[in-house]
Order: sequence, then structure tokens, then C-alpha cells
Amino acid sequence: MKHMPTVIILIVWAALGSSFGETPQAGVVVKGVENMYSKADDATDVVSQALLGVAVKILAAETNAKGESWYKVETPDTYQGWMAASALRIHKEGESAYASRGKVFEITSLLALIYETADVTEKKPLVKAPISVRLEAGDPGERWCPVTLPCGAKGFIQVGDGVHRQAGFKRQRLSPEETTALAERFLGLPYQWGGNSPLGIDCSGFVQLIYRLSGVEILRDADIQRDKSGLVEVAKGQEDTTDLVFFGKAPDKIGHVGMMISRTRFIHATTHDKPVIQISTLADAHWQSIYQGARRAKKNS
Repeated sequence: MKHMPTVIILIVWAALGSSFGETPQAGVVVKGVENMYSKADDATDVVSQALLGVAVKILAAETNAKGESWYKVETPDTYQGWMAASALRIHKEGESAYASRGKVFEITSLLALIYETADVTEKKPLVKAPISVRLEAGDPGERWCPVTLPCGAKGFIQVGDGVHRQAGFKRQRLSPEETTALAERFLGLPYQWGGNSPLGIDCSGFVQLIYRLSGVEILRDADIQRDKSGLVEVAKGQEDTTDLVFFGKAPDKIGHVGMMISRTRFIHATTHDKPVIQISTLADAHWQSIYQGARRAKKNS
């Protein structure tokens, strides 16, 4: 989302106060989807994204040459990048992490809209939030659930967009069939380098999100996912549904990843042929020429 309602921006900057140079310890993302950059400047490359309500560690603060305030942050999957200060609310000392207590509403629609009132026609949405986002919530009604956004603003989300749960719940491990069905909901969505939401997503962001929603946590980036996410190596020819398949010009140059949805086909976010999430055949000459093997999640992971 490119623009935030004025009330949200004011709340964010009030939270930042006048002590920007003093690096705080933690914050929470207040925008639906926010880019993380390699440097404190939005003219540099995007390395990843953080979603609404995600708690981040703050590692450094910087005012760039344009006079803009930026923080270097680390997301829960240990990924680091620079984020505009306007995208964060800084935690007060001793404050609990957002959506870590009480009831929460987890979004299961690919994208959901949060409104200021319990009506889709009265006012434009406050924010657009993607699947997996967890919001602090009150008791749901027949159609609407009241929520408190990370910036402190109150809003409403339609109950059909997700599930109402106790904070801190752990996602159940999905079956291979359920995981495949989940992944196929993303077919046709656009490829975006550094993206990790239905608004635009890259290969490692896609499989990380699908695994997370399926009850398995892995790291970001294809090479890291293969080597440092605790996955088990699978012999070539033994690939099966939900295994991750990795590609690159050499075994030590992994640059792409997908997820098997059968013994022969895999789903992935790619720019090959067309820049969308699509299904390909592992035996295809193009993919076989750069195929570097598969990995499988442990049963108890």
C-alpha cells in the first residue's frame, strides 16, 4: 500500500518522538506490506518485506542524505534490511509485542481490507493486509470483528477473511494435500523480487510463506533454505509432494526454489516464460539443466 491514512501517520511519528538518533530496541510494522532495502534509501534494492503487525528488532538508526529517518531491522526469521521509520511504531519500554496477548484475528484470505467502520461503503479501507497477518481483536459478531491496528487505530475486518484465535497459537502441520491446495491459491499472482505477500512475491518468499502457513518455519533466500533451515536431503528421483526443489548454475550457486505438488510437478514464483506463480514440470529441459536437488521438512518440524 503506497499511502496511509493521515491519522495513522500522525500516530507513528508521535511514537517516534524527537529522539530518533537514539536506537530503540524493537518496533512493529504499521503498513500492510513494507519493503526492506539494502541501504537506508528507497532508491536502493529491495531485499525483503515485512507485513502488518510483525515485530522487528531494531539494530541501527540513520538519517540519510535526503533527510529521511530509517531503521535497520531484523524480522523474526532473522532477515535484516533497512526500513523507513514511518513504517514502524516504536515499542515503549516494557511494552508487550503486538498481538502477543488476548485474542487475535489471523487473516486467511489472500488479501483483506480493514475498515474504520463496520461497513464496506461508508469510507475507504484503513489498510490492506495480506494472508498470515495477525491483528489484535475483540469479540467477533455475525459479520464483523473489531480489531486494533499496530498503530493504535481501531477498525473492523469481515469475519470471513480469517479466524479468531488466542494469541500465541501454533499453526497445525498441514497434510501434503492441504499444503498443495494452499499453494495453488496463489497461482497467477505476480512475481516481485524481495516480495513475500500476494501483492508480489519471489521464489523463496513464496515457499517460506507456504511452509509457514503449513506449520513449518524456514528461513529466507533459496540458498539459505537449502543449507540452513534444517531440511533433509532428498535423493534425485525420490522427490515428492511438498519437497522443496532447488536450482542454480552450480551446486554452490543456488538462485531459485519451488515446491513439489506431485512426484513430477512443482509450483514456484518465477520470471521464466511469464512473471507469475506457476506450475512447471521437473523433467522439463530448462529446469533439469539447472536442477541441484531437493530437501524435505522433518516430520516433527
